[in-house]
Amino acid sequence: MERPIVNSDLIGSYVTIELPGFSGARKKPEKCRVHFLERGAGEPVLLVHSAGQSIYTWRELLPLLSKRYRVIAIDLPGFGHSDRPYSLSYSMDEMADALLKILDALHVPVAHVVGCTMGAMYALYAMTKMPLRFGKVVALAPGGVGKNHPARVRGLEGPFGFFVRESYGKKDFQKYLPLFYYDGTIVTDEVVNQYYATCDDFASRQALMYAVRNFDEEPVFAALAKCDKEALILWGEEDKLVPIDRLFEWKDMLPGNVYYSLRNVGHWMHEEKAAALAEIVDRYIQYREG
Repeated sequence: MERPIVNSDLIGSYVTIELPGFSGARKKPEKCRVHFLERGAGEPVLLVHSAGQSIYTWRELLPLLSKRYRVIAIDLPGFGHSDRPYSLSYSMDEMADALLKILDALHVPVAHVVGCTMGAMYALYAMTKMPLRFGKVVALAPGGVGKNHPARVRGLEGPFGFFVRESYGKKDFQKYLPLFYYDGTIVTDEVVNQYYATCDDFASRQALMYAVRNFDEEPVFAALAKCDKEALILWGEEDKLVPIDRLFEWKDMLPGNVYYSLRNVGHWMHEEKAAALAEIVDRYIQYREG
């Protein structure tokens, strides 16, 4: 029987990538250990979480997809049990490039990808940089922090982000996590504890702050407009944080993608409707034009 997916540095494995390092005359690459969990066999599927998350967010979806695919869930640099690099600014370019470096380190020449919110945008941007490295890309509510996010979360990107970072604690997770779901009863004490487990220190909160602060969707939209490769964009119809209207805005801006919505599900559909999502992802991957 497979072990349940929890936040632990013992559950997965590690690869090391090189980050660009600090800019300027004394630029020196920084090594970053990346934590990942791999299950199953078949075509590779990379799972990319959002800022403040970890492989734990894939606890429901990963076992389902791994029945047919080689599924690799990663902890992004700065999150989960991966390193918190000193030189990483968490810019869109850096995070997209980090995904490509992770694929290299894992010796995966081509992978399908399922990404969640900010992680979905990193994956889409990486796809535009090197389209041949990606098979099918599934983006779950792609985007960053919006006006419907709690003021405390939005405060991380403002001028007082450093003060918000210092006081961001377990009570915030207890209060705000239910907003990410249609059915808030999913948020048990265990879920709160698991999410907080990898955010309970200065370096983790620093990473979250900079990821929120340096998120920028504009270069991603510009790159996608010039990219011939399509993606599947999914949205929960009961999303409280980024309403379904955003899906239609995406469709107007970038009509070349495939768009779909799920009923009775909120922002984190991969946790709330994993079985339905696994079926959609599988059908999308297996569909071959012509």
